[in-house]
Amino acid sequence: MKINFEGIIRNLESKANSIYRDNEKLRNLIIKVKDKIDNNKELREIFEEIKLLIELIRDWLKGDYKELSQTSVVLVIISFIYLLNPFDLIPDFIAGGFVDDIAVITYIVKKIQEELKAYKRWRNREETAEIIEIQGDVMDIDE
Repeated sequence: MKINFEGIIRNLESKANSIYRDNEKLRNLIIKVKDKIDNNKELREIFEEIKLLIELIRDWLKGDYKELSQTSVVLVIISFIYLLNPFDLIPDFIAGGFVDDIAVITYIVKKIQEELKAYKRWRNREETAEIIEIQGDVMDIDE
């Protein structure tokens, strides 16, 4: 089976752009994706990628992470819409029905890999800063 990734992106781009402009719709989309991947054994092989995409969009929505292009946000939204569509190329209720979902998400992760690398670096710096801040508070308490 050959998947037309760019065709999928073109078909879902308009819907993704409308969600991009509506923070409430985007929050609801994230909740639905999280619910779908929880305890889904077929999506286990890309669980970490999906989780990273969710965290990226959450940090962007909160305004904590600003270094994300509109194109990348829309692509992530497209991957989420595709994942949630039970009647995509291979319907999800059929055995092996998530093969196409996995392929689409993997394709989009590769398309935005440079921005994902930058996000991971930012996140690591944020986590390091939090640890230093917590250790500073502990040191102040002991003194």
